[in-house]
Amino acid sequence: MAKQKISKNVKTVLDVLRDEVGGNVEAALRKLTNDYSMTWVYVGKRGKLFPRTGKNMPKELGETYLIKDRRYDIKNLAEGKDVVMVEMIESYADPKTRQKYRTPLVIVLEMKRGKIRKGRHYCDPRLSYLHLTEKQVKRAF
Repeated sequence: MAKQKISKNVKTVLDVLRDEVGGNVEAALRKLTNDYSMTWVYVGKRGKLFPRTGKNMPKELGETYLIKDRRYDIKNLAEGKDVVMVEMIESYADPKTRQKYRTPLVIVLEMKRGKIRKGRHYCDPRLSYLHLTEKQVKRAF
């Protein structure tokens, strides 16, 4: 079977996910446009509808990228003109209890000249706090 060629946009998305797993904020910032934003498509803390990133991306990424032992298990990946969609399971251990969090989610990333410009993060945050087992998450797929 022939190896499938990966587009520049897909490569950028996969690289930024690797940067997040590795905690490399500087490398990730180079893959984002100056006007980058991420919106979580759910009701956030204190009832805020569709929370989104602020203006200080180095600080926000620095806080997010502190999470150790994060893993992304990519289930499906699709792209269109200037958009990449990734269905995956995000896993990481609670820093205090070492208990695993596993969250099925989808991200939709709008691209501009090979960089990520906008993102939407779709998940059920209630699942994020359940400490789902691999077997439980597997039922979704």
